[in-house]
Amino acid sequence: MSPLNRLLTLLRTEPSLGRFAGALVVRGGEVIGKLGLYILAARALGPHQAGLFFICLTWIGLASTIARLGFDKAMTRHIAGELAIGQGLAARHALLSGLGWTTLGGGLAALVTWAVAEPAARHLFSAFDLVEPLHLAALVIIPQTAALSVGAALAGFNRGIASQLVMNAIWPLLTLAALLAGVTSLDGVLIALGLSLLASSLLGLVWIARERSSLQDQPRDRAVAEPLPTLWRTALPLLAVETVQVALNSLPVLALGAFAEAATVGAFSVANRISMLIWVVIISIGTIVSPAFAAHHRRGEWAALRRANRLARLAVAAASLPAVLLMLVVPGPLLSLVGSGFDAAAGALVILSLGQLVNGVLSCQDVMLAMTGHGALLRRLNLLQLAVGLVLGSILIPAFGMTGAAIVGAVTLAQGAIGTTLAVRRLIPQAF
Repeated sequence: MSPLNRLLTLLRTEPSLGRFAGALVVRGGEVIGKLGLYILAARALGPHQAGLFFICLTWIGLASTIARLGFDKAMTRHIAGELAIGQGLAARHALLSGLGWTTLGGGLAALVTWAVAEPAARHLFSAFDLVEPLHLAALVIIPQTAALSVGAALAGFNRGIASQLVMNAIWPLLTLAALLAGVTSLDGVLIALGLSLLASSLLGLVWIARERSSLQDQPRDRAVAEPLPTLWRTALPLLAVETVQVALNSLPVLALGAFAEAATVGAFSVANRISMLIWVVIISIGTIVSPAFAAHHRRGEWAALRRANRLARLAVAAASLPAVLLMLVVPGPLLSLVGSGFDAAAGALVILSLGQLVNGVLSCQDVMLAMTGHGALLRRLNLLQLAVGLVLGSILIPAFGMTGAAIVGAVTLAQGAIGTTLAVRRLIPQAF
């Protein structure tokens, strides 16, 4: 490769504060869209219907994660890793295989959700009016799975900002626009959500098509590197990781739904999603930096890998700490912006934000493990988180309701951040 081409490649692929800032701007649009969506949906639907909406939203997220089978994160690693050494055909195979399997998984998850909607509504949530919303949620799972899979593929091409737009920014803004245009029923909001996710998926496919020139082998760029495992072997442990992570985020809401009224679930869900804005920042930076982690590790560039990791942690801490401070100091007024009665979750928001404080300081180490071939260890760490969450949840949520759910969320979140950080320091000390 000529010096000029090498410089251009470096500028495109190296993470930088400028690229992080661009990703955070996109995430700012996501925050506006999601907060606006949650606030308007809660106001338009009322506490009971809002509770049903958040149950559906949580169900969609969990089902879509299982449907992707871990291939989304596997695609990011394989596409970035193969392109880093000029193996475009291998990257193309990873792209097509990953999108094919996630499409199949999304369809199957939708069928299962449709089939269990009635018994779940009646026996799990004791909400007879949840059956039809869950049927609509089943249909939304398909475009949700597609949008997140296409976005993960774009991340592998180092199209981090485009990836953020597809996965996280476009659909909430479009759904918010539908509410502003007059959609006020629960069914209408779910239909608008599904159409917005479909639009995001189609735009992402257009952007992927523009990368087809890179999906050819470039022998001059090849470097000596260990072959990657098959896509399935990378995906399987990451499937467990992704499922556990979403299950941990969903567990407090779904468990609370089994013991509390829909209005209480709605208030806690709003607090939980406000606290998860810190997670939004972490995912944004992680998406930008993940292909660099994969490429540097594939080429054995340890100093560059350590530099990228430190820059990612610094960017997350700088962006997240002010938001955590706001949640700790004025939780009630923040929740009052949503509507009357939601400030009942102020105590829960304080507890959840403490977990996010730890998460913001010790960020992106799960991404490091996933992008460097330590998916099996990451799976074990996540299963340990799930075990702690289940034990604590079974004790605290029935006894303390919303407060117990918040404690479960905060403890498992902090546990995950600390565990992955210790694992990276032990296994890849040159990357920390």
